[in-house]
Amino acid sequence: MRWKLLVLASVAAAVLGVGLWSLFAITVFGTAWELARHNLVFLMSPLLPLALIVYAGIFVYRHTARRRKTQALITIVVSLLIAPLIYLAASSLLPSRLHIPRTSEVRHAR
Repeated sequence: MRWKLLVLASVAAAVLGVGLWSLFAITVFGTAWELARHNLVFLMSPLLPLALIVYAGIFVYRHTARRRKTQALITIVVSLLIAPLIYLAASSLLPSRLHIPRTSEVRHAR
């Protein structure tokens, strides 16, 4: 297996996916909370990171010779595990921009 390729593609897909999602949320809506107020856009917004993760899986599939499907699946799973960790790190660094409150927090804020 090409472990360097798997790890590099997984990390790159997760970082780019979460980074572009964060950039979209901040530039278009100002904060992730404002993005969450628009239900349809909020539900469609994870498609950008997921598309990049699938692209990373396809990239690994095309650039390996053996066990292609297994390596592509490992890349996708690792990316899906890394992406929430990167979001949690980013939301702790920029809590005013990327924090999405729970519904109970929103009810108490009103």
